[in-house]
Amino acid sequence: NSSRMVSSLFADVVTNPKRLANLHYFNPALVMKLVEVVQGEHCSDETAQALYDFAVATGKEPIWIKKEVEGFIVNRMLQALKNEARWLVENGYCTPQEVDKACEKGLNHPMGPFRLEDFSGIDLTYNIMERKIEETGEIPVGYTLIKSYYDKGWYGKKSGRGFYEYE
Repeated sequence: NSSRMVSSLFADVVTNPKRLANLHYFNPALVMKLVEVVQGEHCSDETAQALYDFAVATGKEPIWIKKEVEGFIVNRMLQALKNEARWLVENGYCTPQEVDKACEKGLNHPMGPFRLEDFSGIDLTYNIMERKIEETGEIPVGYTLIKSYYDKGWYGKKSGRGFYEYE
């Protein structure tokens, strides 16, 4: 997932790192208005400004993140929500569908974290978690839940089943 890959990871392999930045769209890109422009230390202000201006010119509403952080802004905040949602389900307080209903009806989110997981892909989440375990040795919140769906091949919408069933 590109929000987990800050541009500085690639700064040493490009000829002009001053022209390297993240321009992060949200799925579905044609519908979602927000774009994150992420400027690492290697990136020039001119490059970040050009990306910002491009986003505006194409009808998007960008935010300019002036310091790299894995996950950028939205996915870092979303991660906290997902961690709490997974903890609630793993500990038997509620179902994934009840968490989604709480987010959709109580927080006015367009979709809850489990429905969103189905759209982005449970396999992607599992792979991110595996990488985190490899890097830190720590088991992420909700790993058991995500792994159980991954092991069944329930990757979400792309496989026809995840936390919900799809035709």
